[in-house]
Amino acid sequence: MTAVVGAALLLGACSVRSISNSGYGGESGTTNAFYRGELKEADVIGVPPDTPVTEAEIAAALKGGGQALPQPRRSLPLMVVQSGAVVPDDLMLQALRRGFTVESFSGVPPANTDDYARRLRLMAAQGGYRQLLCYWGALEAERSGSATKLVSWVPIVGAIIPDERQRMRLRLKALLVDVETGRWRAYAPAPVDDTAISTPLTREDSDQDQVAQLKAKAYEALADDLIRAAVP
Repeated sequence: MTAVVGAALLLGACSVRSISNSGYGGESGTTNAFYRGELKEADVIGVPPDTPVTEAEIAAALKGGGQALPQPRRSLPLMVVQSGAVVPDDLMLQALRRGFTVESFSGVPPANTDDYARRLRLMAAQGGYRQLLCYWGALEAERSGSATKLVSWVPIVGAIIPDERQRMRLRLKALLVDVETGRWRAYAPAPVDDTAISTPLTREDSDQDQVAQLKAKAYEALADDLIRAAVP
């Protein structure tokens, strides 16, 4: 029986949460009171998922494919949207400020997303923004227990012995949209990951330290991609 229990404790558990709902325990429920879900890519680029698409529209889009895709411009202010968040993470804004003048905008999905892409572009245009960046992020965590979990029945000793390893990975994706034309370019920096070992007493702090470290690395990587691609 003991061997069976031990084997169960050593099995891994996986979870996925949004960077906009990244508090400890986010995999089992909302930890951000303002979190209302995510924007969809179609909400940002203007292809409603339930709208019929004609062959003529596809052909017209292909004909326009010869037009240059938007490139980030250092001379133009950049409106930044983090999907699901009231405001983008400050770490992202700090990273982007190395190459751009940035301003934030809410990424909380509206109740009605019909024609939201054009409404978003209109709001950007009214503020004098010709380029906007919307980004998404998923935190993937895999947890596995160690043999020391078998002594957790000793209340004090079990609380201070490292007994769980968590590997966490952050995947980012972003869309840069030209406000005037609606054309867009996608960015997806390489995922970043980290592994940490924690005790029951340090579990939450360890988790949130990992989140902060991975966000900083991933945001810097996305900002680097944009800055390298930027034109005057």
